[in-house]
Amino acid sequence: MYKNKTASLLHTSPLILRGQIAFLSKHGATWFWGHFLTASLFVSLRWIDNNENLALLTLWYGAIIMLGVMRWIFDQSFFPDQNYTTEELKNFAQHYLLYSTLTSTLWGISGIVLFSQNTLTQALHLILLTGVVISTLPMLTLSRFALYIQIGVILLPITLNLLLLADSQQQALGLGIMLMAGLLISASQALTNLLNDLNATQIRMEEQAHTDQVTQMPNRRFFDQAFKTEWRRMARESKMISLLMIDVDHFKRYNDKHGHHAGDQCLLTVASCIKSVARRASDIVARHGGEEFVVLLPDTSIEDANEIAERLRKNVEDQRILHADGALPRIVTVSIGVSCCAPPPPAARLNKTQDEPIL
Repeated sequence: MYKNKTASLLHTSPLILRGQIAFLSKHGATWFWGHFLTASLFVSLRWIDNNENLALLTLWYGAIIMLGVMRWIFDQSFFPDQNYTTEELKNFAQHYLLYSTLTSTLWGISGIVLFSQNTLTQALHLILLTGVVISTLPMLTLSRFALYIQIGVILLPITLNLLLLADSQQQALGLGIMLMAGLLISASQALTNLLNDLNATQIRMEEQAHTDQVTQMPNRRFFDQAFKTEWRRMARESKMISLLMIDVDHFKRYNDKHGHHAGDQCLLTVASCIKSVARRASDIVARHGGEEFVVLLPDTSIEDANEIAERLRKNVEDQRILHADGALPRIVTVSIGVSCCAPPPPAARLNKTQDEPIL
């Protein structure tokens, strides 16, 4: 269940996932007050209905409020302007799914242990549960499977109670709830297809915005964002981070001599050489601009960075790209600058900009 529940998170663009979490965090107060008022109204109805399980009712009400407060506090830990890794964003999303599922479970329990025999109270109870189901719909942006589970958890208990009663009107009401749940699931499927199409479009636009058209490598915009994220991660983990600045030697003269098409092919070859030496999943390569490239190497010492730089320099040289500059032909080479440091520990939240690199 856990794998299915989080499957959509694993294939969601980090930028889109950040937007989804920011939306949930922004509306956390609305979510809390909505559940608080709905639960208060339900408790009032059961009180008027002379409910005998006052202790159980009080315990249920307290659990609803406690979960709402916990989620509201959790909302305060997300900062939309902060750079988070993909794993951190997934962790936020999983917490939201957990809070929502637990709250839905409590509402589902109300359909069993706090079920009323009064027809009017039953109808009002169903209206409140319908509102709760609607409040779970934003979870669709994180996981369709989790939304289906929550719809079932909320509506199934009270539906079974109604179907087991001898009264035909109450049984018809239970069947109506089942029909409504089916319509909600069908509507959510259609909405999911629309969201998936929008998601795919946004991912393509994001990739285009972050990809250099000549080398098909990430561009400087992507690198600047990734640099800040990795800088913060290395600061938290107290690890070294290394940077290679790569410049194709005399590239302007190569372009002037051989033409722009040959220049683009030269850059493609150099880009291929860079990718061949930066093989770890955490390594970040990008075209910084013109004939300049960068390689970011998290958790890498200066010795290892120098070794990678030398391997890259030799790899480009071994391509034997002729550079007919002047009387004697030569080959294309690159110059590489290597830097390494240990980012300082994260500063206080109020001074958070002080622990970020200036690009």
